Amino acid sequence: MNTERQIEIKLWNWLSKSMRPFGNVLEIFFNSKNELGCRTFKVRGDLRTIPDLIIKFSNPYNGGINYMAIEVKDAKISKNVRDGLAKLPQEYLFNYIEGKTKYLVDGKEIKINHFAVSTQFSPEGHLYLGELPEINESMRGKTNIAGKTIPVWEFGRTKEGYRNMLSTYSKYRKDKKLSKKQLPSLGILISDNVLNYSRDEAKAIRISGNPLFQGIQFNTNSMRWSQCLMKL
Repeated sequence: MNTERQIEIKLWNWLSKSMRPFGNVLEIFFNSKNELGCRTFKVRGDLRTIPDLIIKFSNPYNGGINYMAIEVKDAKISKNVRDGLAKLPQEYLFNYIEGKTKYLVDGKEIKINHFAVSTQFSPEGHLYLGELPEINESMRGKTNIAGKTIPVWEFGRTKEGYRNMLSTYSKYRKDKKLSKKQLPSLGILISDNVLNYSRDEAKAIRISGNPLFQGIQFNTNSMRWSQCLMKL
């Protein structure tokens, strides 16, 4: 079994703990035959690059059934994560938006609502190996914030890579004149450790939190793009 498949299975075990009725996860699909006997998905179209996992879940904001495509990376080599953060929008998201790739389960097309990067350290709340938490300067001193869309503290390298990825998506929407159009959200799959512990506690703990999508999505009420935190 290769390293990436081992990470995929680790993530499956983690995500499975958030299956209904304990969370919002409904099913996890692999991109090929797997040791767990999980169902698989396929891609069709002009470009057939394929992510590693798809999560089917109930969106906690509107109760709708959503699908999230996951690019899994081995974070023991930092370059893998950087490559994943670049590859996710360029090879998966943009091709999907432009109709060059379609996703199917049991021969039936599914709609991908979200695209995210994940690693073996996602359950701890970050993507890279050996990261330390830091305060978000824009949130400094704001310890009681209703409806947070970014954590008060984050892991530095994950934050930097995530922000760069969002900038790539922002430029794409601007260049293609899609800023007012509802498109799939883009982000990272981490855990709610970034919400449940203080920064000092986070330096010491190495436990798995619950799955959390941190990303940017289109708000149909305001007709604007905004950051979001969504528990799976």
